[in-house]
Formats: sequence, structure tokens, C-alpha cells
Amino acid sequence: MRLFLPLSLCLLFVSSLVYSATSSATDTPQYVKPPSTQKSVTQKSEAQKLVVDKIVSDATVIETIVFESATSHAQALSTSPTSANSNNVIVVGDVLESGSDDNKNKVAQLSQGSSKRPPQNSSQQFYNVPNIASQIDPLLQVVTLVKVDKSKRRMYLFKDDEVVQEFRIALGKQPKGHKRFEGDNRTPEGQYKLDYIMEESDFYRSVHINYPQSADKEWAEKHDLSPGGNIKIHGIKNGERRSPSFIQSFDWTDGCIALTNQDMDAFIELVKMGTPIHIEW
Repeated sequence: MRLFLPLSLCLLFVSSLVYSATSSATDTPQYVKPPSTQKSVTQKSEAQKLVVDKIVSDATVIETIVFESATSHAQALSTSPTSANSNNVIVVGDVLESGSDDNKNKVAQLSQGSSKRPPQNSSQQFYNVPNIASQIDPLLQVVTLVKVDKSKRRMYLFKDDEVVQEFRIALGKQPKGHKRFEGDNRTPEGQYKLDYIMEESDFYRSVHINYPQSADKEWAEKHDLSPGGNIKIHGIKNGERRSPSFIQSFDWTDGCIALTNQDMDAFIELVKMGTPIHIEW
């Protein structure tokens, strides 16, 4: 009995220690190793690489398109080698800064037909292009003078000293000589101006000539005559059924200058009001 009590106490103490250790082990949080991020990091890097590769690929395609377009444009403008006096330069792949002396020198060299080329590793491609202004249809440029040669039945449109258009004309029934009075059927000679378009006319479109001038009036008054007037450049008479080529084969007006309707359209399109007209035999 004496041994039983101490043994029981010992067993109770040991059981208490075992229980305490077990509880402590159960209550203590266990460290759980987080799942490896190695795989996700690798996938993200691969995705970024694909995006970068796509951007580079698209940029390469765009650069190729721009290069080919510029080349095609240059070839279309000129089928021959660039002339030495070309004035236009196309820059592809970069923008020239107006304040850059180096860029200005490059432009100057190219515009003078220089054979120098940019470095092969340059991001810029330069192309000499012929001066487009010199290729514009001269008819679209400003007419500075209308000249009528009565003896040749021709009208010439000038831009400065260059003829840009020529028309066949018909004159008054008495074509030779300067108009002096009303009813003489002559076309005036001398320097005049085209002053306005006549909307109401018996002919297909009309442009008025500012005859008579002071000298014409003085001569007519001195001889007790009317100088006449209403001198125009006009098309075929309204209602005319005969062919324009036949009508224009002889002088049929009362002193005006006649064009075919088609030529009259072109004349009004090209010549501004106020343009001087010189008429001579």
C-alpha cells in the first residue's frame, strides 16, 4: 500500500508531462512552405518576351512599308536618275530639325546632287526627288497676258514670257485694221484689259474687253462718229447647229473674238479678270 501511492503519483506525473507535451505540439502553428513561385515567374518572363518580340516585329514591318513606299514614290516621280538640280529631299525614319547645322548641310548636299550617302548604320534614309513644281501642268499656273495675232487667227496665253496655251479664233467680218466706229465689223487693235464676265449674252459665255479707251473715243468724236463697244471674247452663238469646226473656219463676228465653246470654258478657267490683252495684226 505504501508503494502503491508513490507509484501512482509517479505515473500521474509522467502522464501529466506526456499530455502537456502532446498539447504543446498540437497547438504550435506548423510552418507550411509556400508553393514555389519559380514557375509563375518563368511564365511571366516568357509572356513579356513574346510581347517585346511582337512589338519589334510590327516595328520592322512598318519600317519596311515606309521604306518601300518612299522608294516607289521616288521612282514614280522620275524614271531617270535624279538630276543634279533637284530641290526636294524626303527623310524617312527621322525628322530634320530646322536649327541643326549638320542636318542643313546634309540637305544642302543632297539638293545639289551630292553623291555622298549617310552612314550605313544611320537611322535616316535620304532620297533625291525631282522638283515637283517644274512638273506641274503650266495651264494651272497664272496667266499674265493674253495676246491675239489677228493675221494668224490665234490667241496665246502667256505666263511671263512663256506660252502656256494656244487657241484658234475667229474675228470680225472685216478683220484687218483697228476698229474706228460702230458697225465697221472690225476687231480692235492695241492694249486693253479683260474687265468682267458677261452672264447675259447671245453667245456661249462672254468676257468683256474694255474697249473703247480714251484714244478711241477722241478719234471717234473728232470724226463725229460713235466708237462702238460691247467687244467681247465669246463662244459660239446660242442655238447654232453647225459644227464648231465649220463655224471657226471663217470670220463671222461683228468685231468680237470667237472661240469654240470648249475653248471658251478653258479660257475662263485659266484667265483672271483684269488680265491685259494685246491685239495686233
